[in-house]
Amino acid sequence: DLDAAKSSGINAEWPLRPGFEANCILGNMEDVGQSLKDGLGTLGSLTMKGFDRAKQYSQEKMGSAVKTQYDQEYEGLASRVESTRQWINNTSNASRNFLQPNVGARLEDMFAEKVNAAESSQNQTIKDIASIIPVRKGSSVEKRVSYAEVLGSTMKQGGMEIGDSTQVGQSLIEVGTTFEKIGMLEREYLGDVFLKYFKPFSNHLQVEWSTLATEKRRLELARLDLDAAKSKVKNARNPEAMQQNEQKVRECQAAFDRQFEQTKILLTDADRKSSEFTQYLEEFIRSKMVFHEQAHKMLKESYDQMKK
Repeated sequence: DLDAAKSSGINAEWPLRPGFEANCILGNMEDVGQSLKDGLGTLGSLTMKGFDRAKQYSQEKMGSAVKTQYDQEYEGLASRVESTRQWINNTSNASRNFLQPNVGARLEDMFAEKVNAAESSQNQTIKDIASIIPVRKGSSVEKRVSYAEVLGSTMKQGGMEIGDSTQVGQSLIEVGTTFEKIGMLEREYLGDVFLKYFKPFSNHLQVEWSTLATEKRRLELARLDLDAAKSKVKNARNPEAMQQNEQKVRECQAAFDRQFEQTKILLTDADRKSSEFTQYLEEFIRSKMVFHEQAHKMLKESYDQMKK
């Protein structure tokens, strides 16, 4: 009974108001439902846009949809810039392999360069992580002992062990000394090539190419939106839907035209700047010529000394 319920601590009044709790629950559910409706309205519009793009893209691949074509001038420009970017990157990677054939040393240099770059980052979290890494010395390409120096040191050690009173001992010391000098010269040459050729050659236009890649993706999305809107006009079932879709086409066309001009400007600028890579190649050849000329002179002097 009611008295027994009260004595047990149970709220015994709730059976006397059967609609109270239900009304509270329903009211809360209506609030939640409205919030979901508001949120899903925005999400639904984004999802529909993505769906239209995916549908247009898949129909283009199957050959059942019309695709807006870029003009030949743009296609040629974009193709040339992309080819330049690809082969500059390939040349940069091949140059690193050429300057440092040892895989372990190459990875060490790459890691140290990344750490140095992270220390200069605008992102404080990245800077903090880089600051706790114990080794931060940049590339060691001009500091690491060269193979020529190792060869020369081994020859000199052998010559001194055998004794300079013998012909073979004298020859080993003479050639070993020459190769030690060539090894030190090689380190200077590698440092010069790294700073004046490899580093600027690898980093030049990297920011521009990254920005350009983003703008090209935006242009492709704008094109998909435009073609999807045109497809809806074609498939409209009533005058009202056609009028709405035609307005959408005009909006998408304007957005596409703006993005097209922006992307073309960036492509033209990147194409113009690509000629600047030539000066880095010239520095590479100059450094290589100086190294070989001096190394040839050292070898010639050593050879003449041995022939006496």
